[in-house]
Amino acid sequence: MFERILFPTDFSEQSLRMFDCLLELHHMGTKEVIICHVAQAGTALTPEQIFTLDRLEMSLEDIGVKAVEMIEEGDPVDKVLEAAIREKVSLIAMASSGKGRAREFLLGSTSFGVLRSAPIPVLINKFEVTEKGGRTIVTPACSSIFRKALVPIDFSSCTEMCAELLPQLARLGLREAVLFHVVEGARANLDDDDKFKQAMDEVMSKMDNLKQRLTEQGCQTTTHVHFGTVSYNILEASRELSVSLIILGAHRKSLLREIALGGNSETVVRRSKVPLLIIPCER
Repeated sequence: MFERILFPTDFSEQSLRMFDCLLELHHMGTKEVIICHVAQAGTALTPEQIFTLDRLEMSLEDIGVKAVEMIEEGDPVDKVLEAAIREKVSLIAMASSGKGRAREFLLGSTSFGVLRSAPIPVLINKFEVTEKGGRTIVTPACSSIFRKALVPIDFSSCTEMCAELLPQLARLGLREAVLFHVVEGARANLDDDDKFKQAMDEVMSKMDNLKQRLTEQGCQTTTHVHFGTVSYNILEASRELSVSLIILGAHRKSLLREIALGGNSETVVRRSKVPLLIIPCER
């Protein structure tokens, strides 16, 4: 399902770390990686950048993955999205430095710009960046991304899309999926035992049905239900359950609004310490 991947790179340390992550995806059926660099108009690649591109291509070829080099000029977000559609890729994989929200919003971000409008899944990995002795140090965060995935569900159309995706990922190497639902406003509901029990019975029935569907299709699945704030519980669960990935179904229009104004998807994307696979879906 990830046969053709678009990998945008700006040659930063974070971007090169993300490339290392791509090398493990060949176990999940990747056959071709398009290495895309968007340059400012009128600028040429430096000898160091040319050397880096050659090294990346050789690394892919060594594991039997076809490498394609693409150099574009213009706005990075526009060019990445245009390339993804034109080349009919199945995944965009890119790095995010995880900068603070204020700075990210003011300066703009290629990763978040792509995420707002991408019609295909986007895999974003986070890297901790520190300065020490005048050197930039990027903490690796790329070990078995598809080992254990946390899948927040809200029983919308996004849930159905994720349910269709998980068995495919399981067949390609995903070891475990954790279905995760957050009941909001739990305190108010707790005051009415009957309504609370009815709501919980409905939630658990839907969770069990989805778990059974996935288990029957070969996806090892567990379920968790938490109470309270959605984004907080998702982030805490990703830490407590030691997941390697969050698979987040997101309505594109809602995600655009949330990234601009703040919301559950926006908070999870910006604060997650583990990679995220964002699946766009429509209402």
